Amino acid sequence: MNIRREIRKLSGPERLVFINTLLALKRNGGYDKYVHWHHAVMVPTVHPDEPQDPDYRNGAHLGPAFLPWHREMLLQLEADLQSITPGITLPYWDWTLDAADPAGSPVWEQSLMGGDGDATDEFRVQDGPFAHRYGNWPVPPYPENDLPGPGLKRQFSLLVSSLPTAADVQMAKNEGLYDEPDFNASPFNRGFRNRIEGWRTQAGDPQVTTPGSQLHNRVHLWIGGNMLAMTSPEDPVFFLHHCFIDKIWADWQAQMMLDKPAQAPHYCPMEGGPAGHNYDDVIKPWTRRIRDVMDISALEYAYEPATPLTKRPFKSPFMA
Repeated sequence: MNIRREIRKLSGPERLVFINTLLALKRNGGYDKYVHWHHAVMVPTVHPDEPQDPDYRNGAHLGPAFLPWHREMLLQLEADLQSITPGITLPYWDWTLDAADPAGSPVWEQSLMGGDGDATDEFRVQDGPFAHRYGNWPVPPYPENDLPGPGLKRQFSLLVSSLPTAADVQMAKNEGLYDEPDFNASPFNRGFRNRIEGWRTQAGDPQVTTPGSQLHNRVHLWIGGNMLAMTSPEDPVFFLHHCFIDKIWADWQAQMMLDKPAQAPHYCPMEGGPAGHNYDDVIKPWTRRIRDVMDISALEYAYEPATPLTKRPFKSPFMA
């Protein structure tokens, strides 16, 4: 069983092993395929009466397959890392722990992801193992995305000023449905997937406390730089972020199995939805189907809680 832990739980030597394994995968050419896969999935998956536009829904975003597609991608990467360092697992970054001071998160330390970009140097990351100056993490220029020069780039808080909070995550966990028609990114669409992906905004729900994009989307926007484009896996923090999104989904699935076991597998659409988003559809470009990635225990991994669990004092259900 692979146990995925929060990035703060890694010891100094464990950090070094993780970073060195990522760098080795980059050197042998195995990492860049994840950038290409994530970019290539921008093919519209729509019905004939819907906009033929990947900004409406594509194979991995703005629709129900968002969570299973990225779960499969994490599994693929973890297997590639283990081919280099047996037994290594992906860590996750619980950004709710850093909501009060996002730029001060330990994830940006030099021994992990490095820090913010420098506005006087095209927002290139200046420190840490992925900084352009060290030549260990080549990233091509993306002039079409206003990233003209080579090198990993970040722009902390340029587009949004805050990271999501634990309360924001709990709002998503309180959703009783996975998704609902029309299975898109409308701010009015209810469901866990649309909420955690970040499309359920104040425009559709006045309970949302911060303006603009939420949750998953908001983290991409807060980091900025290469995390803004569909080539966002260029920044390795992409995988720490999505590992936490996957953990939140796994936690929600476990709670749904307790609360509503008769409604399992807690996914929709089962059929008749857009191509690539139905329960029995193949998760392209791989071979597993959405149904195959629903149970993380069957996939032989689990998540360690970010903080130690504390025993709560007993309270009778009859007490006010």
